[in-house]
Amino acid sequence: MLMNDMGDSSRERLTSRTWWYAAMFAGMLSVMVLLGGVAATVLPGFDPAMRVVNGVLAIVGATGAWAARLGYRSRRGKLLALALACALGSSAMLVVLRSVA
Repeated sequence: MLMNDMGDSSRERLTSRTWWYAAMFAGMLSVMVLLGGVAATVLPGFDPAMRVVNGVLAIVGATGAWAARLGYRSRRGKLLALALACALGSSAMLVVLRSVA
Protein backbone atom coordinates (compact mmCIF):
# COMPACT_ATOMS: atom_id res chain seq x y z
CA MET A 1 0.00 0.00 0.00
CA LEU A 2 1.35 3.37 -0.98
CA MET A 3 1.54 5.93 1.82
CA ASN A 4 0.56 9.44 0.85
CA ASP A 5 3.22 11.32 2.77
CA MET A 6 4.16 14.24 0.57
CA GLY A 7 5.63 16.29 3.38
CA ASP A 8 2.25 17.88 3.98
CA SER A 9 2.95 18.48 7.66
CA SER A 10 -0.56 19.67 8.40
CA ARG A 11 0.31 20.18 12.07
CA GLU A 12 2.94 22.74 11.09
CA ARG A 13 0.49 24.50 8.79
CA LEU A 14 -2.09 24.58 11.56
CA THR A 15 0.43 26.08 13.97
CA SER A 16 1.45 28.65 11.39
CA ARG A 17 -2.16 29.58 10.71
CA THR A 18 -2.88 29.88 14.43
CA TRP A 19 0.06 32.27 14.87
CA TRP A 20 -1.10 34.23 11.81
CA TYR A 21 -4.68 34.59 13.05
CA ALA A 22 -3.63 35.58 16.57
CA ALA A 23 -1.14 38.13 15.26
CA MET A 24 -3.66 39.56 12.79
CA PHE A 25 -6.30 39.86 15.51
CA ALA A 26 -3.93 41.64 17.87
CA GLY A 27 -2.49 43.79 15.10
CA MET A 28 -5.82 44.87 13.62
CA LEU A 29 -7.25 45.67 17.03
CA SER A 30 -4.12 47.63 17.94
CA VAL A 31 -4.25 49.59 14.69
CA MET A 32 -7.92 50.44 15.30
CA VAL A 33 -7.04 51.69 18.80
CA LEU A 34 -4.12 53.63 17.34
CA LEU A 35 -6.32 55.32 14.74
CA GLY A 36 -9.04 56.05 17.29
CA GLY A 37 -6.54 57.54 19.71
CA VAL A 38 -4.94 59.69 17.03
CA ALA A 39 -8.33 60.87 15.77
CA ALA A 40 -9.48 61.77 19.28
CA THR A 41 -6.21 63.60 19.89
CA VAL A 42 -6.27 65.61 16.66
CA LEU A 43 -9.95 66.30 16.04
CA PRO A 44 -11.63 69.20 17.86
CA GLY A 45 -14.17 68.72 20.61
CA PHE A 46 -12.11 67.10 23.36
CA ASP A 47 -10.64 68.82 26.41
CA PRO A 48 -6.84 68.75 26.86
CA ALA A 49 -6.87 66.01 29.51
CA MET A 50 -8.78 63.65 27.21
CA ARG A 51 -6.38 64.48 24.38
CA VAL A 52 -3.43 63.45 26.52
CA VAL A 53 -5.11 60.21 27.62
CA ASN A 54 -6.08 59.37 24.04
CA GLY A 55 -2.53 60.15 22.91
CA VAL A 56 -1.18 57.70 25.46
CA LEU A 57 -3.67 55.07 24.29
CA ALA A 58 -2.54 55.69 20.70
CA ILE A 59 1.04 55.01 21.78
CA VAL A 60 -0.10 51.80 23.50
CA GLY A 61 -1.92 50.82 20.30
CA ALA A 62 1.23 51.42 18.26
CA THR A 63 3.20 49.30 20.71
CA GLY A 64 0.63 46.53 20.34
CA ALA A 65 0.84 46.63 16.54
CA TRP A 66 4.64 46.52 16.71
CA ALA A 67 4.57 43.60 19.15
CA ALA A 68 2.07 41.70 16.99
CA ARG A 69 4.27 42.01 13.92
CA LEU A 70 7.44 41.10 15.76
CA GLY A 71 5.73 38.30 17.69
CA TYR A 72 4.51 36.70 14.48
CA ARG A 73 7.86 36.96 12.72
CA SER A 74 9.90 35.58 15.63
CA ARG A 75 7.21 33.19 16.93
CA ARG A 76 7.60 34.48 20.48
CA GLY A 77 4.60 33.94 22.70
CA LYS A 78 5.54 36.73 25.09
CA LEU A 79 5.45 39.35 22.34
CA LEU A 80 2.13 38.06 21.06
CA ALA A 81 0.76 38.13 24.61
CA LEU A 82 2.01 41.72 24.94
CA ALA A 83 0.28 42.60 21.68
CA LEU A 84 -2.99 41.07 22.83
CA ALA A 85 -2.73 42.77 26.23
CA CYS A 86 -2.07 46.14 24.60
CA ALA A 87 -4.89 45.70 22.12
CA LEU A 88 -7.53 44.46 24.53
CA GLY A 89 -6.53 46.71 27.43
CA SER A 90 -6.41 49.90 25.40
CA SER A 91 -9.65 49.13 23.58
CA ALA A 92 -11.35 48.51 26.93
CA MET A 93 -9.98 51.84 28.19
CA LEU A 94 -11.31 53.58 25.07
CA VAL A 95 -14.75 52.11 25.67
CA VAL A 96 -14.69 53.23 29.31
CA LEU A 97 -13.49 56.72 28.39
CA ARG A 98 -16.08 57.15 25.67
CA SER A 99 -18.88 56.02 27.96
CA VAL A 100 -17.77 58.40 30.75
CA ALA A 101 -17.24 61.41 28.48
